[in-house]
Amino acid sequence: LADLHEGRARPKRKMPSLSINNPMEVLRQRLLLEVARKQMREANQRQAVANRLFLQNVGKRGFWANSAPTRYDN
Repeated sequence: LADLHEGRARPKRKMPSLSINNPMEVLRQRLLLEVARKQMREANQRQAVANRLFLQNVGKRGFWANSAPTRYDN
């Protein structure tokens, strides 16, 4: 900056600047997407296990035996 005030121009750079802001932002977005995908995959797996357990017990007498009476007294 002092060179500009004294009338001397700074030499131009021959190479592009080495800013890492854009590449870091790209990597950050990729990481966030991967984390979100992993969370969705884990949630889907938990739901699949819960559904499988539920479907294994549907229609079996023992499943509802503790919660509902087997016959009705009128």
